[in-house]
Amino acid sequence: MDELFENAATHRGVPGTRGWAVAPVRGLNDPAPQSRYILVAADLTPADTARLDPAFVAGFCTASGGPTSHTVQVAHGLGIPAVVAADAGILTLATGTVCALDGGGGLLHAGLKGPDLHRAIAREDAQVERDRLRREAALAAGPAPGGIVLSTMLVKPAQAVELARSAARGIGLLATELLFLGREHEITDESAHYRAYLDLSRAARGAQITVRTLDIGGDKPFPALNLPKEDNSFLGVRGIRLALRRPDDLLIPQLRAIYRAAADGAQLRVMFPMVTTIEEFTQAAAIAEDVRLRLAAPKVPVGVMVEVPACALAVDLFIEHVDFLSIGTNDLTQYLLAASRTNPALARDIDALHVAVNRTVAHVADTAHSAGVPVTACGGLAASPVGAAVLASLGVSGLTVALPAIPAVHEALTRLDAAARQSIRHSSLTIGGTSHLTEYVTTLLGL
Repeated sequence: MDELFENAATHRGVPGTRGWAVAPVRGLNDPAPQSRYILVAADLTPADTARLDPAFVAGFCTASGGPTSHTVQVAHGLGIPAVVAADAGILTLATGTVCALDGGGGLLHAGLKGPDLHRAIAREDAQVERDRLRREAALAAGPAPGGIVLSTMLVKPAQAVELARSAARGIGLLATELLFLGREHEITDESAHYRAYLDLSRAARGAQITVRTLDIGGDKPFPALNLPKEDNSFLGVRGIRLALRRPDDLLIPQLRAIYRAAADGAQLRVMFPMVTTIEEFTQAAAIAEDVRLRLAAPKVPVGVMVEVPACALAVDLFIEHVDFLSIGTNDLTQYLLAASRTNPALARDIDALHVAVNRTVAHVADTAHSAGVPVTACGGLAASPVGAAVLASLGVSGLTVALPAIPAVHEALTRLDAAARQSIRHSSLTIGGTSHLTEYVTTLLGL
């Protein structure tokens, strides 16, 4: 029994996306009503999640999944509260059962009525008002303090128009494979890529967009590409490895689309995912330069997503070749902790603020800073006020944050002075841990 409720049945999962929602539950195959509901399912793929309409889906709870999965990252981008790896009992909830979903606490309170329901609705109303005030404060304050550049990530191109109403300075991560969920046959189509980037640039009113080349594999399979089945796709032919093995239909058409859009005025950067060796980067960068020269297109900054430990630990080999770096905290955590981001049995073992993760982030940030190379961080950690405070204290120069999370992150950064940074950095590098740092940072900054 949760302390907030007297008669609710509480299902305990793992926090996915922060937020509080009150609504009746529906299953994935139930007819969706034209009113808000909480979706319960055994699991959701990133494609399933991308198709959800935030106007109707107040939140979701899955029996399986992991807190740093791409499904959760899509939920971050859409601003949908989520709980994952809950007990299978959620699948027995009758359609229409009124529930309260606590994304930040990893809880689903089922069967609310009477005073319990009134308290749950009051909490949701308070959250809505708090979020409104935060948005207004972030817009009024302008750029984030402390030299931290806030950018955003998008799940759906239609979200680009929201940039002007946020404190974000551009799109720090465009996960291009997500643009083609539901229309996989176009993922090798140069023209489809070109139109997508140019349209997005115009909708974003010319803001800078960091285009991550296709990161296919892991929990984002694309059956239309007829890829062979792998025993462990997270450790297989994924990201840049796949692109370099299939340059003619995956890498070169996408690079041509990027440079064509840049020639037509789009402010773009190119970022290669899942890079392990400097040779992979130099090979991909050489292909990009050849494409650029053939099109007589302008130069664009070229960088690497640091998410493989080998890249992070050897980052000094990259900094003289790259224009920027972006730390992908979700995959970096998965690989450092040897814990699959989609395995529900390990959901509680995935600690994005583990001292080893913090030390690796600090190493990358310090090495890049000494060379004058900007380094941002993205992932669920950057979208959390506590995580953002830790990352900033560890030395990153920018954060890529889902649009709905920007106001809360902006607020946390405004409370982060030099003394707090030093204290948080020390605690992160010596003790670490999400449980400890959440309590410590929340108390220190008054979050």
